[in-house]
Amino acid sequence: MTTERICDVLIVGAGATGSLAALTLAEAGLDVVCLEQGSWVEPKDHPHLHADWSWQRRTNWSPDVNKRSHPDDFPVNSDSSQILMWNAVGGSTNVYGAIWPRYRPSDFRKGTEHGLQPDWPITYEDIAPFYEQADKLVGVSGLAGDPAMPPRDRCPTPPMPVSKVAKRLASGFDALDWHWWPVEAAAISEDYDGRPACNNCGTCNGCPRGSMSKYSLSIWPKALNAGCELRINARVLKIEKDLDGRASGALYVDRNTGMKHFQRAKLVIVAANGIGTPRLLLASDNLANTNDQVGRYLLHHTLVACEMWVDEPVDGHIGYVASLLSRQFAETDPSRGFVNGFNFNCITSTPSAGELAAGWFTPARAPWGRDHHPWFERHFGHSIGVFGIGDDLPNPENRVTLDPVLKDSDGVAAARTHYAPGENDKRMMNYMLDRLEELAKACGAFEYRLHDYRDKEGVYRTPAWHMIGTCRMGSDPSTSVVNRWHQTWEVPNLFIVDGSVLATGGVVNPTATISALALRAAVYIRDNFETLSQQTRPSIAA
Repeated sequence: MTTERICDVLIVGAGATGSLAALTLAEAGLDVVCLEQGSWVEPKDHPHLHADWSWQRRTNWSPDVNKRSHPDDFPVNSDSSQILMWNAVGGSTNVYGAIWPRYRPSDFRKGTEHGLQPDWPITYEDIAPFYEQADKLVGVSGLAGDPAMPPRDRCPTPPMPVSKVAKRLASGFDALDWHWWPVEAAAISEDYDGRPACNNCGTCNGCPRGSMSKYSLSIWPKALNAGCELRINARVLKIEKDLDGRASGALYVDRNTGMKHFQRAKLVIVAANGIGTPRLLLASDNLANTNDQVGRYLLHHTLVACEMWVDEPVDGHIGYVASLLSRQFAETDPSRGFVNGFNFNCITSTPSAGELAAGWFTPARAPWGRDHHPWFERHFGHSIGVFGIGDDLPNPENRVTLDPVLKDSDGVAAARTHYAPGENDKRMMNYMLDRLEELAKACGAFEYRLHDYRDKEGVYRTPAWHMIGTCRMGSDPSTSVVNRWHQTWEVPNLFIVDGSVLATGGVVNPTATISALALRAAVYIRDNFETLSQQTRPSIAA
């Protein structure tokens, strides 16, 4: 084993949050090393440029780690969810949809609102400036002025073009007198920061052009230019502690050579996502987990969906993946029979004839035989998808643990996850399905299909795009893993900056919030580095 020079900051994970931390700290002149167990994803690697792109998206480019079984991944044993993440430079921004709404002020005070979730130790106003900074760094398209949200700066680029799908959905929302607004997206509608505008190819979920912000194209070139040292194919096996209980660095294996190295550091940041981070801490001799909170409170969001077909050709197979969102039901209204709320994400369709026929958004499939061509002619180009995404209540039994048998290729225990919606979540899901049915009828759908992601045995099998909450932020060391500055309570020079720190899930895609939080934490570390690098007790800062 080789012991490396001591660096100022060691970052584990080169995804969205690791890249933002690397950029902020390297620009400040700190000696930053980032370890990433995956490698670079080149534009030519994306399925968009291959004739069999639809098949590739379902196999070796599936966002589900257990379907693609790529050597850069580690296996995840899940009893209820598909685990959608990507290990590479840029992380899951290589395959995400880049839907970019912000959390609402009420998301940070659920304890005050109804007491069934904790209040965050910070407010919306604390991170609002970092939302703006993240928007400018990654490039965001959208329209300021949403009456359901606090005022914000103008988006760096205008909203995506209004599609036929958006117009049809807007007519349905208007007929019901429900809120809707053009979606904010980390995809640029015009050339920005050296990257080309979205060409509306419709093959979203990652973007080889960089129009949809892959952090490997939007952030990492800046971080490298600032002096960060990025080591790819470097799988971290364990974070070590010194005799004072401080993180001393990380043991990792160079997957190209099989050699082990120990990277020493004055301060360690973990940015390995809501599954990878608790897995690494648990595998590091239960690091930062005396209170048994690491891995608990796994949140995925409650999820239901509706696929609808309208007589008018809406060309849902082209254009950016999302069109509108609705916050009509985002706030808690106990008269509905549950606490918390939900958001409607309105998306386009699949550009793949095969995917549509095989069941794209719901299990609705084209018939075989003589009815196949008439069905396809009426349905292709006429379909619209709407997700209902709800704020699930944190449950300590929804969690990430270490699998007692399954291991990765380097012998480290695999992650094991358990997630099941609670009774409040189920009531919300049923309410969402009823509202989706109303929306389909208001849009004039000649056919629609609802989907609640339960299998034949009634088990909820959510596609877990959002893996958050497993090392949550709080003001009480007994019920949280990190404080308001992302510093672990037990290890003063160990910080966590990914989605695992989210105290509650909100009703929207979390990447904008996760990115803003990572920037805020990095600025705090930058401005207090000398103190933090020598601190022997964690901070209980107000």
